[in-house]
This record gives sequence, structure tokens and C-alpha cells, in this order.
Amino acid sequence: MPGSLRIGKIAGIDIAFHVSWLIIAVLLSWSLATGWFAVRYPGWSVTAYWSVSVLATLLLFLSVFLHELAHALVARARGLQVKSITLFIFGGVSNIEQEPPAPGIEFQMALVGPLTSLGLSGLAWLLVLAIGHNGSPLSATFEYLAIANFLLGVFNLIPGFPLDGGRVLHSIIWKIRGNVRSATRVATGVGQFIAYFFIFMGLWIFFRGFVLDGLWIGFIGWFLLSGATAANARSMLEGMFKGVHVNDVMNHNPATVPANISLQKLVDDFLLPYGWRSAFVLQGDLLAGLIALSDIRHVPREQWAQTPVGFVMVPLTRLHTVNATQNLNDVLTLMVGRNLNQLPVVSEGHLLGSISRENIMRFVEIRRSLGLDQASAP
Repeated sequence: MPGSLRIGKIAGIDIAFHVSWLIIAVLLSWSLATGWFAVRYPGWSVTAYWSVSVLATLLLFLSVFLHELAHALVARARGLQVKSITLFIFGGVSNIEQEPPAPGIEFQMALVGPLTSLGLSGLAWLLVLAIGHNGSPLSATFEYLAIANFLLGVFNLIPGFPLDGGRVLHSIIWKIRGNVRSATRVATGVGQFIAYFFIFMGLWIFFRGFVLDGLWIGFIGWFLLSGATAANARSMLEGMFKGVHVNDVMNHNPATVPANISLQKLVDDFLLPYGWRSAFVLQGDLLAGLIALSDIRHVPREQWAQTPVGFVMVPLTRLHTVNATQNLNDVLTLMVGRNLNQLPVVSEGHLLGSISRENIMRFVEIRRSLGLDQASAP
């Protein structure tokens, strides 16, 4: 996810936090110090309020991380690839590179997150009971975590995309009807209804004078609406791309240059005259790598005439490649998951063509112009 900072790796899964997480961490700590703990536990020192608030915020985000880690571990146990987990302003997101292949797998993946949050809530309540309701900072911290995790688990069980409850609903309808697109339409429709309800409630609360609460609830509604709309669009694309292969969409004549020419010749004879921003590099008739403007900028200009393209290119071993018979849905998932703009289409080391997001969007626009997307809809 753009704007994310990697902080480590657990069980082979990259862990990162988005810069927006810092915003909500500061706001939540301030809200707890001046509101929640100040109201419920009067008489503490200012230092105690802020110390407990910062600790509670960090533990809550640890809880959110465990919620997402549960999703990721179940996905991996079911054979799906999980690239990373990112904490951001609304909590967290697991970057799972494939959609679940069966409704039962989706049900398990979705339900384990809320169950983890509810389990953490129960654990926190047990710690509160063990410590006692004595008004101490430690007891207050665990009481807050118990309530927050309970609300997190219940909120995620709301049956609308993109919440976990929406995926649970999606998996149930998928199982009953046997049609994933039909299930998506129902789940996203419910998600959009819930999103509009949150937006309406946020506006109502806002105009009753509770400005921050109204804005926050409305913002959550907007987030849910965006997620539901995106899920519906993704489902439409998957239906449109069913049976479509890379060979049907790819560019059969991509930009290529030989590996032994100099950077200066590359710039003067190819990049500037043709307006290319990148080109595939060939060693004889085999694909050797990819050269882009960003690669050239790292070389001092006075060395361009003496530096072969092959010395600067990104080698083939570092490139993701696809074959001409792959389904377009699988390729699009790879491009989105790896944040790639284009991929070489290769067969036995030979470059057959390339496929880019631009090729895919052009294919979508042509189908829409011809009305083929509506005609193929179930």
C-alpha cells in the first residue's frame, strides 16, 4: 500500500503501518486522555491520563493486528498467498493475493477475525476480574480493551461489504446459490445500504451539535460505501474477464531494445523519438530484462555513452512474467497485488508481448462501448 512503512515480518508476512495510522493514534490517545479515562476515573494526574491513553492505544492496535493476522494465517493454511498486513486509519488490511476459491474457505477466513476480537475482549475482562475493579490505571486499561475489542468484533460482524460480516454473508449466499457474482451483488447491496445509514446518522448527529461524533460516523459510512462499491466493480470485472486470456488483450509489439547498445543511443534513438518510458531488453532473441527512465537516472550523464543497457536494466530474474494462456483475472490480481503497471508475456525465454493496465482498461472500454459487458452478465 502506498505511504506504508515496513516494520518487520511475522511467519513470512510483511508487517507495515500506513502513515494515516499515526493520525488516528494521536487522535485516539487525545480522546482517551481528555474524555474516556478523564470522565470514568477522576483524580488521576495528567501524566497518568496520557500514559494510560498511549498504552491503551498501542494495545488496541496490537489487537487489530492480531485480528488481521488471524485472517492471514487461516488464508495461508487454506493455500492462499498472503503478502503483507498493513495497519492504517480504519484498522488494518491483509493483502491476500487471491480470492477464496470456495465459499467454505471464505467463511472461515472472514469469521476468524471477529472471533479473535471477541476472544481478546473476553481475555481482557478476565484480567480485569483478576485485578479487580479498583480504578487503577492497569485495571482501567484492560477494561477499555475489553470494551473496544467487543465493539470491534461486533462491528465487523455487520453483514455488508467490506466488513467481515459482509464476507460471511457473501460466502453463505455463494454456497446456497452456487453463483459468486450473485452473492457479491447481494452482499455489496447490503453493504451500500448500511453505508448510507451510517452517513445519514452521521449527518443527523452532526447537525444536533455533536460535530466530531457526527463526522466520524459519517466518515465510517463513506469508507464502507467506497469498499462496497469497489467490491461490486471488482466482481463485474471478474465476470467480464471470465474466459479471457492474456493473448486476447496483450500488446503483441512491445517496445524492445538490444542489450549491447549504450544508454546514450537508447535515449537518442528510442526514448526521445518514440516517447517511450521503458523498454524490454533483448539478448539475441531472448528476453534479458527491462530498462526504464528511473534506471537511467541513476547513471551520471557523462557515463551514458560508455554504459551498455544490459549493465543498468532490471534483469529477467527480478521481473514477474506471465504466459499467453493465463486467465486475465489471475494476471490482474498479480498486477494489483504487486503494484505492477505492465508484465512481459514470455514463452521459453522468448518475449511474445506485454500486458499493461492500459491494455486492460482499453479492453474494458471497448466491451462497454459495444454493450458486451451487459450482454454477458448473468
